[in-house]
Amino acid sequence: MTHIRESAKYVKLFERIKSEILTGVYQGGEKIPGENELAQKYGMSRQTVRQSLSLLEQDGLIERRQGSGTYVAEKAHTGKKSWNVGVIATYISEYIFPSILRGIESELSEHGFAPVLGATQNRVDNERRILEEFMQRPIDGLIVEGTKSALPNPNISFYYEIEKLGIPVVFFNGYYPVMQNCTYVVMNDKRGGRDAADYLIQNGHTRIGGFFKSDDMQGLERYAGYMQCLIENHLPINDEWIIWFNSENRSYILTDEADRIVKSLGDCTAVVCYNDEIAIKLVNALRQSGYRVPEDKELISFDRSMLSEISAVHIPSLSHPKEMLGLVAARKLIGKMHGKKEESVRLEWVFSHKDK
Repeated sequence: MTHIRESAKYVKLFERIKSEILTGVYQGGEKIPGENELAQKYGMSRQTVRQSLSLLEQDGLIERRQGSGTYVAEKAHTGKKSWNVGVIATYISEYIFPSILRGIESELSEHGFAPVLGATQNRVDNERRILEEFMQRPIDGLIVEGTKSALPNPNISFYYEIEKLGIPVVFFNGYYPVMQNCTYVVMNDKRGGRDAADYLIQNGHTRIGGFFKSDDMQGLERYAGYMQCLIENHLPINDEWIIWFNSENRSYILTDEADRIVKSLGDCTAVVCYNDEIAIKLVNALRQSGYRVPEDKELISFDRSMLSEISAVHIPSLSHPKEMLGLVAARKLIGKMHGKKEESVRLEWVFSHKDK
């Protein structure tokens, strides 16, 4: 009888500590209390504790390190689903992001997962804090929009640590090229930049400026496509016709520097704009300077957001699939969580019929 009671005790203790590991009470790599402390904590003998720890070690949940102690295995918490997926976006409640996040949430909920949201505001310090938080809580996967993806990122090591924990990652909108084997779902921005410039050329324009974002991949790719189109069509290239902005000055560049920008674009008859938000601000700046849009300066933009629909001046805008992009990113992550090898994908921009 004594043997049976002791067996039941160490099995129960094994199940209890295992549950605490799988639910994140003890994190991967964390040192757990020693045999004496555990015996005192649970009111059991050291022998019972030792047997429980042996079972945990056999299951790969803990590692004993000579002269150091006992630690939770790095991948231990992946043995049981938390049914939570971390989602890191630059923004959550503005512009096209609610639609993208709806697509992510729809696909995740279809498979029983709940998104846990974090917004970086396109700041690497916020990204770092959010990644640290996610590494301390049980999640089964991570969907991430790259933060300032055109710049060197100091948080890459966190992503490698997350991979070591066995947590799959999928990027959307932007990713980090230094992570050569990462999986991403993005727009074909170079093709989009080329198509936008070509649209203006087909409308008879030969002096075409550009307004691009400098600290994310989308801006650089759209600029590259725009330039490629101008070169292929033997059109003039002038650095004064290219306006750059970034995450820090996007909210005020077309107020504080509106006169300089309008002057730089003075010789242009058309402008490729990074997105609808910038296009509408540029429309206002141009009209305040006496230009008619589109008669004097025609603009084309990206995203086909609500902003382009409600604008007093019609702005042709390449359509972003929004919810579909989010859905595809979530679907890729679910595939990876099931052990599938998922390929990256670039989705295509399309024009509305009324813009052609």
